[in-house]
Amino acid sequence: MDISRLAAVCGRWIKSAVKSLRDIAARRPESISLALCIIMVLMLGITVPKYFFSSHNLNSLATATAPEGIVALGMMMLLISGVFDLSVGSVMCLGGLVAAIGLSAGFSTPIALALGLGSGLVIGLCNGLITEVAGVNPLITTIGMMYIVRGITEITLVKRGKAGYGNFPADFRIIGQGKIFGVPFMFWLLLLFAVLFAVFLIRRRGGRRIYLIGGNEAAASALGVKKRKIRIILFMLAGILAALAGILINARAGAANRYTGQNSHLNVIIACIIGGGSLAGGKGNMGGAVFGTLFLVLLNNAFNLYQVNQHVQSLVNGMVLLAVVVVDGYMNIIKRRELGKE
Repeated sequence: MDISRLAAVCGRWIKSAVKSLRDIAARRPESISLALCIIMVLMLGITVPKYFFSSHNLNSLATATAPEGIVALGMMMLLISGVFDLSVGSVMCLGGLVAAIGLSAGFSTPIALALGLGSGLVIGLCNGLITEVAGVNPLITTIGMMYIVRGITEITLVKRGKAGYGNFPADFRIIGQGKIFGVPFMFWLLLLFAVLFAVFLIRRRGGRRIYLIGGNEAAASALGVKKRKIRIILFMLAGILAALAGILINARAGAANRYTGQNSHLNVIIACIIGGGSLAGGKGNMGGAVFGTLFLVLLNNAFNLYQVNQHVQSLVNGMVLLAVVVVDGYMNIIKRRELGKE
């Protein structure tokens, strides 16, 4: 077989393989992130089994996955509807801080939790109103809110000095430190929310409308779908989930931390895109949000177990970010061509 013929055969194989992967990703958007998680588990389990399968490491994996996974659920809902929220990391810090202040002021744990979650709801409502009613691009809106909220938390915690906010009551700490059947409570919470939201997206009319406004906004408007109302509600949900994640982190640490949620907005968006979501909207599911988050946690765990240099970690994380954005853009171009829009 001459070189040109061999090249043609290899080209057909590659084209067929790419098409197969694209079809799988289209039918089961979470399949790629699940496969990546399996590969990471096998690699770490084979190369460093003693450390990877230790109870301490597995517990760390669960407690690292749960908070950002919970935020990823809200982000995935937003992405499906065609928007996103870059303020979630700052809202994580704010929600945990407000709950901590409430406890320090003598409020009971339920009231402190309500205050923390309420702060996330308010920020989400502001994001939704500015984006959907005022018509400001969600990128500008949520970046601005990210800096505003982060500034509020920084000023509050710096004024507090070394005293900080801690000495939480036992019924608050158990939220972040408690376990059920040996598994952290917060991880069970992640699974519960993932199942509930998945059922809503698949079985309920409201869930199907979220996909519709993200995939075909004109058709949604023609059918009378209230796009603004749905997206505002989703921004509020994302804010509540981000605040909850910050509360869980503080409950586990036993103190409010000014670094809570730093860079989490990027991690969450990367996780959602790896999990089958898209910046163009209209696709994604809760399983993909969970598996995408788990993959990033496993990747960071690999960095730690292999003692990878911090600069190399930054390089790899940057490459992963660029890769998922490029692939997402490529998939959207293919989709538009198939629909005859390009």
